[in-house]
Amino acid sequence: MSGSGKEYAIALYELAREGNVVSEVGDGLHFISKTIDITPEYRTFLEAPGIPLEDRLNSIDEAFKGEVADLVVSFLGVLTSHGAVDRLEDCIKEYDILFNLAAKRSVAYVTSAVELTDKEKAKLKDKLIKISGNEIEMRYRVDPQLLGGVIVDMDGTSFDGSIRRRLKNMKEVMS
Repeated sequence: MSGSGKEYAIALYELAREGNVVSEVGDGLHFISKTIDITPEYRTFLEAPGIPLEDRLNSIDEAFKGEVADLVVSFLGVLTSHGAVDRLEDCIKEYDILFNLAAKRSVAYVTSAVELTDKEKAKLKDKLIKISGNEIEMRYRVDPQLLGGVIVDMDGTSFDGSIRRRLKNMKEVMS
């Protein structure tokens, strides 16, 4: 069975919703992600086709059973069985989007060429609230390579108002 991170996340979210454990599953996914980030050799172990699948699945139970919701343990087992552990981060990102949409919340990742003023931040946040109808959590990052403007990533959509993008568009039109 193959599938994108989004397909896996939708299936997991639906199961979590049915079991009324949406928050617990989200927390468990983030716990597992942090654990794997700290010990990247564990990811390598889970992805290793030369190690019997049963051994890899047993290690998931040993490592996470009782630490996270059973649904999350099973989910990591499914990813491991299907050779899709590399999609874990995409699954988490998509799960978070589904969770936030259901809660009428969004996280906006704003990248700008320079630090935005408080007034600019407030104006941008108000505009994003109007667009989404959701409560917005803003996360800011500065990237001087943009030259100017901003890029906003929110709910799986990117709004690119950077000068770098405008210059690229002009170059494409001219060629």
